Order: sequence, then C-alpha cells, then structure tokens
Amino acid sequence: MAEKNALLSMWHELEVPDGLHVELLDGELVLRANPGHLHDLPGRTLVRHTPEPFEAWSERGLLVADDYRPRADAVVIRSEDRPADDADPDWPAQIAHAVIETVSTTRTAIKRDYEDKRERYAAVGVPVYVIVDPNDATWHVLELDGRCYV
Repeated sequence: MAEKNALLSMWHELEVPDGLHVELLDGELVLRANPGHLHDLPGRTLVRHTPEPFEAWSERGLLVADDYRPRADAVVIRSEDRPADDADPDWPAQIAHAVIETVSTTRTAIKRDYEDKRERYAAVGVPVYVIVDPNDATWHVLELDGRCYV
C-alpha cells in the first residue's frame, strides 16, 4: 500500500516539462509528447457545445483503479456530479457518462485507445466510449452492453 501511495504522490507532484503529457497506466508512468491541435479538436468541440445538464471537460484524469488513471481527451458528466473539491485531482470514472479518446499515431497509443482503455472503461461501467481516429478519419461511438462495448 505504501508503494502505491508513493507512486500516486510522485505522479501528482511530477513536474512535467512543457511539451510532455503523463498518465498512470497499469502502475507505470507513461510520458508522451503533448498532442497537436488536430488531436485536441474533438475534445475542445465537446467542451464548447455540450448542453446542460451535462458538462464536457478536456484532459480530465479519471480514477479507473489505483494503478490506472488515464487523462481522457474529454469526459462528459452531469453537472450535478462534478466533485465539489480537488482533494483528488482525478475524478471517479463512475461519474462519466462518456469518455472520448483521440487516437495518436504510434502503435502503442493505438492499441492503448482501441483495446486497453476500452476494456478498462467498460469494466468500471462508463456508458459511452468514443474513439476518434484521425489516422483514418473515423469516429467510433461505442455503447456499453453488459460488460462490453458494442
């Protein structure tokens, strides 16, 4: 438990240089270059145009598990479910009505968005998972059916 808390503390206190982005995935700190504007466009659009009673937030950390805290490109929640404080900077994944991930170009990132995050978001019950893939100009809107997305 102490090792887990130390990793979480280190992750939250990590000073990430400009141009880098960090996520905690399966107990590993994953650093990558900040995405370009094309990558950010779907999330920014949702943030600007999500109607009440919902809100969309970009680059929101989600508490999926103690060792799995992705920074989703966008998260849609009900306004009333927004945590009142920032005691934990990551929101419980259970309040998300939808998670949007924009795929990057590396094989590792593609696998992470299409497979790993898909399984993890389904396991915690996120109702809708949207994968935006600028590599082939597609949007995949997946709905939770039991424990799997269709």
